[in-house]
Amino acid sequence: MEIILDTANLEDIRRYNDIYDITGITSNPTILAKEKAEFFPLLLEIRSIIGEKQLHVQVTGSTCEEMLKEAEALTDRLGKDTYIKVPTNEEGIKTMKVLKSRGNRVTATAIYMPQQAMLAASVGADYVAPYFNRMNNMNVDSKKAIGDMAWLFEHNQIQTKIVAASFKNTQQVMDALMAGAQAVTVSPELYTQMVENPMIDSAIAGFAADWEATYGDKRIYEL
Repeated sequence: MEIILDTANLEDIRRYNDIYDITGITSNPTILAKEKAEFFPLLLEIRSIIGEKQLHVQVTGSTCEEMLKEAEALTDRLGKDTYIKVPTNEEGIKTMKVLKSRGNRVTATAIYMPQQAMLAASVGADYVAPYFNRMNNMNVDSKKAIGDMAWLFEHNQIQTKIVAASFKNTQQVMDALMAGAQAVTVSPELYTQMVENPMIDSAIAGFAADWEATYGDKRIYEL
């Protein structure tokens, strides 16, 4: 199971990389634009923070030629191990096919249907990224769609992994994993919400009160 952090905010990346065992970082043009920072210096700083962990960066071109040029620029500056995120339409599939023939790592993004995932996997994409909440908003059963993708990959011995994205809440994250996604990419806010609950706080407070009633303010290492 892989849990990836979906942000380009340097402060968040430092904090969550320190606390959690994140698999890496995913980004897209919207996430990067939100930071209002120079493109490559920001990505290079992210790489310096996360070390050899995964870094997924999306191309912005609309044609295969444009996307291939962008992918080359990304790998030249960030390293060949950078995952190139490519939208899953016809030009994108064509781009993925060429990138894989060149030995690049590829994440097929903007997945709304199992057939998109199948076609991306057929040209060797390393990951496919179905948009969980967006599919729900289109009246698509996201859990079933991811389950269908997982079934197709397993029964055809396809090595492509499913990295579910676009979540509104933590239950959707769990639903995606239970449906068969090997990975999820979640915002910093959802990362924190996974361990935030009034009952957790209440239990911790109860333990602290019971300890202090017997041992006062001493810590274990002071006894």
